[in-house]
Order: sequence, then C-alpha cells, then structure tokens
Amino acid sequence: MTIGNDSPGFKQLGRSVGKLIILIFAFLMTLSMYNSIFHAGNEFEDPPPSEQFEVAFTSSNPPSPGQKLRRLSFQQIKGLPLTDPKIVDHLRRHVLVPPSTMPYAFSKEMGSLYKEQIQKMFGDKKDGFFIECGANDGEFLSNTLELEKRGWKGLLIEAQPELGKMLMTKNRKAWFANVCLSPYNNISEINFAIGMKMDARWKNAIGKLLLPDNNYMGMHREYGKVPCFPITTLTAAIGVTHVDYLSLDVEGVELKILKTLPFDDTLVID
Repeated sequence: MTIGNDSPGFKQLGRSVGKLIILIFAFLMTLSMYNSIFHAGNEFEDPPPSEQFEVAFTSSNPPSPGQKLRRLSFQQIKGLPLTDPKIVDHLRRHVLVPPSTMPYAFSKEMGSLYKEQIQKMFGDKKDGFFIECGANDGEFLSNTLELEKRGWKGLLIEAQPELGKMLMTKNRKAWFANVCLSPYNNISEINFAIGMKMDARWKNAIGKLLLPDNNYMGMHREYGKVPCFPITTLTAAIGVTHVDYLSLDVEGVELKILKTLPFDDTLVID
C-alpha cells in the first residue's frame, strides 16, 4: 500500500515521528541537566585524580560500606613540614591502628623465631621499642613477635592492603600503619609489586616498591600505588623519640630508607 503526502496514514505517521523526536530530545535534555548538576555538586568534593592522595581508612573495626576514603590533596600536604600537626593528626585519626588489648589470634602456635639472636642483642631488656617495616601478616616470619612477647612496644608497617587486613586480625600489641616507609624525605605514592606463581604467603611476603633504580619485576607483578610516609612522620604521630630495634625487609630499598633517618635529637635509633 502506498501512502501519499496528503493521506491520513501519512499525516498520522508524521505526528507519531514528531512525538518520538520530542521525547528523545526531552530525554537528552534531562540527561544533560542531570550530568551538569551531578558534576557541579562534586566539583569541589575531591581534587582531580592526579592530585589525590588516597589513604585507606584503617581501624580496629572494619569500615562500614558507607564510610568513604579519606582524601588529601598533594597540594595541601607536600609543602608542609614532615611533623606538621595536620599530617600528624591525619595519621592518628585515619591511618594508625593502636595496639590491641585482645588475646593473640594466630593461625597456629608460633615458635619464637630469632629467640637466640634477640637474647644476644638485648639480653633480658623488657622496655624497648621496635619498628618492623615489612611486617607481613604480623605472624609469618615475624622479626619482632618475640620482643613483643617480652613486653616491648612497637610499630608495625606493612604496605600491602590485604596483608594489613590480615595483620589486624592477629591482635598484635603494637601500633600498625598500613602504608609504606618512604625511601624519600617526603610523603608520596609509589608503585608496589607483589610476587606471583608461588605459595600465597610467600607471594605476599616478597612485595617490593618499584623505584626508577629498583624496578626489575622478575617474579613480581604490579599491584598498584601505595601511600608512603617517612619514619620521622610516623614516629611523631605516636610520640616516639627512641627506637631500640629497627627491622627493614623492603626488598632492595633498605639503604635509601636508612639515608632518610634523622640521626639527631628528633629520633634516636640504637
């Protein structure tokens, strides 16, 4: 059947097409207005991705789904002194997890690793302070658990988020920071890699920072960026000025970290 320009069928078709065009136009206008309002409402909520410094909220209790990540702009913090009250307050509120008061919850009864070496180094010393960087899950191959059982206080540092979650379930009696210990005298984000094609515990245990002069992947795969703080900033946040034992297991950047240590009255490391 042929429909002429003046036929009723053609006019009806024209009206239907016209209505459809109007509906599509109205939908597109509504979508455009929604996007404008949405972006306008969020324009100042977070800095651009390239300027975001994102630190996962850590606590003795896991965050609820509604809790957002705490975001700081690099522009807000990169020019501040490393012990500036704003940075210290942020660490205390959103990063550092205090020592647990609950009984240990290890996956199995752990033997006292390095017991003989610790006895030779520290004798029966009971009131020391340790820092263990590369603390893993707080249990596997721990360098400081024996000291903690002797009454020492300490700070555990582990950059990998999954290991951080596991560590918090062990109820260690030390402070914990799920960040990396910076190899530079500034606050930054650094690419991190974990092991692959091996036992899960060892895969996580050999994580490494990817630096310009330490970026060989080998048996690693890139994980993502992790927040890094200098030791001066972390110790200032927990009020520590004297460290008896520093353990670094950071896969090749030990010397860089040692060069950042403030060998003055700010922090005494035996």
